[in-house]
Amino acid sequence: MDIKRMMTDVLEDLVDKELKQFIWQLCNNVTAGIEPIPRAKLQTSDREDVVDCMVKQYPDDAVKIAVQALRNMKQNELAKRLELKLQEAQQPVQEEPRNNPESMELEPIQSDWHRPYSITACSQQFKHRLLTQERNDVYIPTSRSQRKGLALLITNIKFDHLSHRDGAEQDEENMEWLLTALGYSVEKHTNLSGDAINMAVKNFSKRHEHRDSDSTFVVIMSHGERIQNKDAIIGVRYQRNNPNDIFFVEDIFSHLNSEKCPALIDKPKVILIQACKYGGLYVSDSAPESDSWVHREKDFVCFMSSLPEIAAYRDPANGSYFIMYIVDVFSTSAHKYGIMELFRRVASRMEKDQRFTHEMMKLLPCIERTTLVRKFYLFPGL
Repeated sequence: MDIKRMMTDVLEDLVDKELKQFIWQLCNNVTAGIEPIPRAKLQTSDREDVVDCMVKQYPDDAVKIAVQALRNMKQNELAKRLELKLQEAQQPVQEEPRNNPESMELEPIQSDWHRPYSITACSQQFKHRLLTQERNDVYIPTSRSQRKGLALLITNIKFDHLSHRDGAEQDEENMEWLLTALGYSVEKHTNLSGDAINMAVKNFSKRHEHRDSDSTFVVIMSHGERIQNKDAIIGVRYQRNNPNDIFFVEDIFSHLNSEKCPALIDKPKVILIQACKYGGLYVSDSAPESDSWVHREKDFVCFMSSLPEIAAYRDPANGSYFIMYIVDVFSTSAHKYGIMELFRRVASRMEKDQRFTHEMMKLLPCIERTTLVRKFYLFPGL
């Protein structure tokens, strides 16, 4: 996260009266030895303008001075939060190993795998070069947004009538960590019925923050089933003799399409599903849509944890293999590859994993119902 965004995020929590007190601090010797900012330069109530002025006046110490000003105002919690953000930003960026060949990145994860300590940050130079040279082929970030967007994370762990998903707590923790590290604000739900999943996705589609976002993620992890030749997520009250507590994956597309969620038009919508799938092959039976001013369903990509009729395996201690690979690949490679290449790398590494070579454990993820029209880069750390 850059300095300006870091400071603006914190100042957003000040009401107008408190912002005036903050500006007063900057104009009246906030700390000894620091030259005040002339009042004429701070005749504004816009937080971005205040931050711009501070960075110009104190290019090396803007955050430290902001922390001191907040402490002077007794806004100690905000001061501490900004201080922690500064410490995180000052941690050395993970450099790519120079002595490791590219092929090493495509090796299977080890049995003692642990989540990476940090996500490899994208360089400003790479982002600038990509957006300059491939501008017409890449989704352009929304310059107004303070965050990349919202992410919805739903994890079903404990069921009334089915086996619990041991290890899913680790999946939930790992995915929340990854989405946050990628710059998304995560809305999290646990142990929902099918109807509650539907309502959570529907409400998520109506959130006003999507207007200023770059993209969104929807991640759902649960037991799964093939019902009426469609992929279904199983709710926590599901029973085999009364299989009504379900949520169809296709309803995510309905809730987030151009008609129901216009705030996400022309923005990537990434869907990750960790669930078993049984039954026949996936068949798309949707009728062609008539031409209109905007495509009804566009800019989606859906990555499923397994092919039809294949179980999606979980380690009771460490969580799902699909989620482990997602976290590992995104953490180490999202700084230089688009999302379709990231998915390919997940599939390539899982295909080589010797744990899945047994006849009954041929585990391979798949991409479904994809309508991305450009390359989607996550630009972690920027």
